[in-house]
Amino acid sequence: MPILKPRVTSPVRASGPVAIVQKMTGSWVSKGRTYYRYSTTVTNKSPRCLKSLNLLIKNLYGPIWGLSRSGNTFGLPSWMHSLQSGKSLEFVYIHSTTPANVAVSSYTLA
Repeated sequence: MPILKPRVTSPVRASGPVAIVQKMTGSWVSKGRTYYRYSTTVTNKSPRCLKSLNLLIKNLYGPIWGLSRSGNTFGLPSWMHSLQSGKSLEFVYIHSTTPANVAVSSYTLA
């Protein structure tokens, strides 16, 4: 099995003060199907604290870890009430196709 090097699978996206970077960090084959592990980093580029962040994730066909789900959107984990200026949050998901489409739905600056 070849060793995979992490690679950026989508360009850096910025929606206002929020930047999103996705990387494919692993893959494997199970029962003839290839699965991919994607790591996504969300960074607060604002000089202010980010609260009430909601992400819209389209084309997600597998499990996700590191976010709280609320209906059709995803937010900060329940233990994280805000994202300080310059800080990042990482979440991961697994599915068997190209990266999901991750975008900022809404946010509040404190």
